[in-house]
Amino acid sequence: MVRVAGMSKEERYHKNVLYVRPEEQAKIKETTIFLAGVGLGSMIVETALRLGFESFVLVDGDEVETSNLNRQNYSAQDTGKSKVQATKEHLLSINPNAHIVCHHLFLNPDNIAELLTGADIAINAIDFDVAETAFVFDEICQQMKIPVIHPLNLGWAGAAYLVTPESEQFSDMARGEGRFELTLIKNIIDQHGKGSKLDLSWFEGFLDDYKRCSDQITPPQLAVGSALASAIVTNLLFSLVNGIAARTYPAIHFLSTR
Repeated sequence: MVRVAGMSKEERYHKNVLYVRPEEQAKIKETTIFLAGVGLGSMIVETALRLGFESFVLVDGDEVETSNLNRQNYSAQDTGKSKVQATKEHLLSINPNAHIVCHHLFLNPDNIAELLTGADIAINAIDFDVAETAFVFDEICQQMKIPVIHPLNLGWAGAAYLVTPESEQFSDMARGEGRFELTLIKNIIDQHGKGSKLDLSWFEGFLDDYKRCSDQITPPQLAVGSALASAIVTNLLFSLVNGIAARTYPAIHFLSTR
């Protein structure tokens, strides 16, 4: 193999050359990422690991179910296992040197601060229908000066909001009636659909359909949305660690395949 100037000395990251400088590779390797929820988080954490992040804290109280397999990073043999343990095993099969701490429990206002201690960046993938936990998590992160990324699986699209201690806060978003996801989807359509070159008619149609049945089903999601959200979040992680400017809330990072 020909060595190129600026190539990482670690064979694992040789193919990152020209995209990631050695000093950037070193920074992300030493950064600790906190995953609040490893449903969608299970996809994000693998993408981040493959880029070169090697330190993670995983928190989730759920076990793997068959219904997760259409878009989360699990196999049939993981069914019944705790999500954090299954994710840890998968990550270590990719990079045995990764440092991964697991907590098989649900976050609540009483344990968030203690579990966050030592984290550099947090990913808030907590379900919005779990009381106010997702919003309390952000409040505590702001107090602890930890930036937070909110990833979203939107079926044929993926998105993320970046919230920093200095930015406007995600909890400031006006909440309508019904599921909070309805508010999020409308917000995205308002930002990217009206007056832009993007044709989000498919998304507007989905919003109308979901309004009619959102009291009967949890948010529908696809593997496509998981992959796009993972790409967006990993890019934001890299930018945060290396001081690269990134849009913060209320702006949204959005990718659509339709």
